Amino acid sequence: MSEQVVEKTAKKRGSRFITSIVLFALAGVMLIASISGYVLRGSASTRANLDRMRTSAVLHAATEGLVDSIAQTARSAKLKELRADKNFRKRGLDEVNSICDAAMEEARAEAEKLYNNPVVEDEAALESAIETMESVLATSGQLENREKAAYAEIYVQLVDNISNWRETAAEGMDDAAIIEALAKTAPAIKDAGNAHLQPGFVRLAKDMAAAQLAREEAEQQGQLISMMTGAIADWTEYSGLEGDALWEKLAAELPDLNGNERFKDALLETAAKHIAAAENGETLPEEAATDEGAETVGETLADYSYFIPTDELAKERQDNEAAFEALNVQLVRIIPDLGELTGNLQDSLRVSLEKVLWPGSLDFSTLYDTYMARGGDAALTGGASKTLKLASLAEALLLGSIALMLLGLVLFFWETLTRRFGVPRTIIALFFIYLCLLAELYNISVRMMLGNVLERMTMYGVLVLAMMPGIQCGIGLNMGMTIGCISGLLGIVLSLQFNMTGFAALLFACLSGAAFSLPLGWAYSKLLNRMKGNEMTISTYVGFSFVSLMCIGWMMLPFNNPKIIWLLSGRGLRVTHSLLGSFAHLLDKFLSFKVFGINVPTGGLLFLGVCCFIMWLFSRSRTGIAMTAAGSNPRFAEASGINVNHMRTVGTVLSTMIAAVGIVIYSQAFGYAQLYTAPRQLGFIAASAILIGGATVSKARVSHVLIGVFLFEGVLVFGQQIANSVVAGGGLSEVMRIMISNGIILYALTQSGGARRD
Repeated sequence: MSEQVVEKTAKKRGSRFITSIVLFALAGVMLIASISGYVLRGSASTRANLDRMRTSAVLHAATEGLVDSIAQTARSAKLKELRADKNFRKRGLDEVNSICDAAMEEARAEAEKLYNNPVVEDEAALESAIETMESVLATSGQLENREKAAYAEIYVQLVDNISNWRETAAEGMDDAAIIEALAKTAPAIKDAGNAHLQPGFVRLAKDMAAAQLAREEAEQQGQLISMMTGAIADWTEYSGLEGDALWEKLAAELPDLNGNERFKDALLETAAKHIAAAENGETLPEEAATDEGAETVGETLADYSYFIPTDELAKERQDNEAAFEALNVQLVRIIPDLGELTGNLQDSLRVSLEKVLWPGSLDFSTLYDTYMARGGDAALTGGASKTLKLASLAEALLLGSIALMLLGLVLFFWETLTRRFGVPRTIIALFFIYLCLLAELYNISVRMMLGNVLERMTMYGVLVLAMMPGIQCGIGLNMGMTIGCISGLLGIVLSLQFNMTGFAALLFACLSGAAFSLPLGWAYSKLLNRMKGNEMTISTYVGFSFVSLMCIGWMMLPFNNPKIIWLLSGRGLRVTHSLLGSFAHLLDKFLSFKVFGINVPTGGLLFLGVCCFIMWLFSRSRTGIAMTAAGSNPRFAEASGINVNHMRTVGTVLSTMIAAVGIVIYSQAFGYAQLYTAPRQLGFIAASAILIGGATVSKARVSHVLIGVFLFEGVLVFGQQIANSVVAGGGLSEVMRIMISNGIILYALTQSGGARRD
């Protein structure tokens, strides 16, 4: 039997070795092709062929609108002809459309034959006009990118950090006062170089204030409707009442409606529906509450509708118009019918030409792909097409060769890697590297994405660290860490109740959350001690149940700060609480800096590092060693005089308290505190991250936490951007998170073999 195992292992090694050699060979071929492509990019003949493609693409773009106009005119003429026929009404709609479409396609084909191969008599004049327009477009495009980058930086600062726009742009404030209020958040708005942007940001502030007022009005209206429908049990008592009569009876029954006449129409409409349903013996379906679960931090996108260009950029745009007019003169000489274009068709022609000559950069691959999309390949003859194709693929071939080389190395050293790092960490690390390569291929800023990964490390790191004591003490993956998360949320709400701000609010939330989690974690540990062998199942049920129980608790707790409660009823906490103005992003911005274009959230990383260092020290203390011994081998620990149940209690309580601190750090990075069902999925995210880092259900170290949270968040950050670039509409990041989280947890459980700790 052992010989068969050895023989089977040898065959696997042999097949992996052969596969590695093949991958190395393919990588070498692709590398040689890539080098050849880069060499071709610098040759004079390649540049000349690319210029010919550009000219052909410009001519094709110029005639595109003309061809479409002719085709649409032919369709309209055919439809008019059919309508003049006395048998028109006997034809079906499908038949009419089919005839008209056929006429349109026939006219399009004839127009393309006529215009797609125009004769250029003065090529030098046309090339000069094209190069001039390309040059001014590149100049204005680069200037516009710089100005929009400065605008976007201020915009993001304002939107991310201003919580009350109605105070910032209060009714009656003049523009200068609004600028002064905005400058408190974004001082750069008052720089001399940004003076032209100020009117736009004033409009932004006023629009945001109006939107905030509308949201508050909509929220209050929804509360009134909910209160009314919940308070009235028998709607048949209101049968026959309409308008003012119905309003008076409702206001007499529900005093809270008095003073809210602005919502009268919406309330009466809802009341009428319930009255009609009651008279017919029907029940209106209740609106299902949305359950968003644990949300993740996202990048704020700038709205450029408030952007105002400088005088310099405005002049460059005028130069663009002059360059277009000069190019248009040359095009009309070649295709006289272009001179008949007016209005929208002329504007469409200019937009098409600008997209061809300035696709956002002058990178070789970008220009080649743009010209190909516009039919530029028609100008190529012989082997020029293949040469340009190879030159355009140089970067992709280089990245592909690196990807194959990495895969070959992983297969070649598979046993060593998996023995040292484990299968999940090896696969996820390789996947992360591939995502970085894909990001380069799709022109996604890897540096910016790495900055986002570091921010998310600070966001989730302490939560992932909360898994470590649970694993060490023997309860496994502590899915009941949501008990600690809710304790931390309670600490956050208390800091908001007392209007605390800054580091004092952050510290108070952490300490009070940890204090709340202490007795809860102790009670939770006693339950787990009675259910040995089924800890992960029990912890999941307990965690989910406690979240559901607190959905009632959040409505019953006696908070009274108007900023955090439902204003209409005067009790119950809102679902989402903004931490802007309190301690949002406090750690992320503390001592933050940029290096090589990567934004480093120094404060958050330092806090995570301190927490990990303390946990590392605890693991090496007498209690930590005893706790680890109790978790890894309970019988041996008992024989050594260690109280296993006590050590399990210590680990469980510690895990719960770290989770309480973790949710505070998570919320400050997110900028919001989310109550009710939001914390429910955090246990799965933390569990999958620490398992990716190399931990098992019975062994965990600080290094597993740091590596795991980096890989897990790195895959999600890069995966989201690449999915948005590859798939129309994007939206795959959450699907990817669920697949990775649940897949890793399932793998860990299968590897544990369901072993019971006795």
